[in-house]
Amino acid sequence: MSRFIVPLDLGDSSYDKSLFFLRKYLGQPAVGKTVAAYIGGAKKKILVDAGLPDMERSLKYHPYFKAAQRAPEQEMLGALAKAGVKPEEIDIVILTHLHWDHVGTVDKFPNAQFIVSDKEFRFALNPTPCLYASYEALQLGIQPMFLKVIDRIKTVDMAEKEIVEGVKIIPLPGHSPGGIGVVVETDDGPYVLAGDAVPTYDNLKGDPANNQPYIMSGVYTDMQEMWKSFELIDEIVEGDIQKVIPGHEPLVLKKERYP
Repeated sequence: MSRFIVPLDLGDSSYDKSLFFLRKYLGQPAVGKTVAAYIGGAKKKILVDAGLPDMERSLKYHPYFKAAQRAPEQEMLGALAKAGVKPEEIDIVILTHLHWDHVGTVDKFPNAQFIVSDKEFRFALNPTPCLYASYEALQLGIQPMFLKVIDRIKTVDMAEKEIVEGVKIIPLPGHSPGGIGVVVETDDGPYVLAGDAVPTYDNLKGDPANNQPYIMSGVYTDMQEMWKSFELIDEIVEGDIQKVIPGHEPLVLKKERYP
C-alpha cells in the first residue's frame, strides 16, 4: 500500500497577520487553520502534531487566543474518525515542536510513542521567559500537556532520521530551537510536513518584487536557522510548494489526501 497523507482540520483561529509574515501586514486581521496530519500506508500509523487543547484550556492560558467554536469533526478525535482512524490505533505521534497548539491532545493516544527532538524538549522545560506562554511553561505554574506523556516520549537528535520505511524526520529549526519536519516518500515523490517552520504557502512564495525568495514567519527564535529550513524544504520538494503541508494553511484542506 502506498504511503499517503491526510490533513486534519482542527479549526479556525483569528490572529494578526504579522504573526506569520515578518515585518508585513502589521495590524491586519487574518483567519488561519490549525493543521495536523495522519500518515497512512506506512508500517506504523503515524500522527504528526497533536493540535489544540480543549477550548476551556485554550482560553484559560491564552486569553489572546481568538478561535471559532470547533465542530465535533474539528476536534482531534473527530478529525481522526473522519479519516477512519481510532486514537488507540496510533502507534507514533511526531511532534514538530512543543508549542501549546501542537501538543494539546497528546493524552488522547494511549498506545502511542511520542517523538520530539532532544533540543526542543530541553528548551521547553526551561524556555526563554518571553516564550513561557507558547510552551505553557512550568515557570507559569502550568503543567505542559507534553509532560502528561513524558514516560512515552522519545527524544532524537537534530538530524535526518528514518522513523519507519518511507517516513523520516528532518531538522527544521528557526521557529523554535528544536523544530523538526517530516518527509513522506509517496508515489508522487517526497512530501514535507513542515509544522510551523512554514506556516503558510505564501511564506514559500516569497516577495519577488523585493527580491525575496521567502517571507519569514513573524515568530522565530533564530532567523538564520529559519532561512536554512526554508531552503531545505524547497530543495526536497524541488520548488513544488504543493508538496509542502504548512502548519496553518487553509488551502491544504482543499484535498482530503496527498497525493
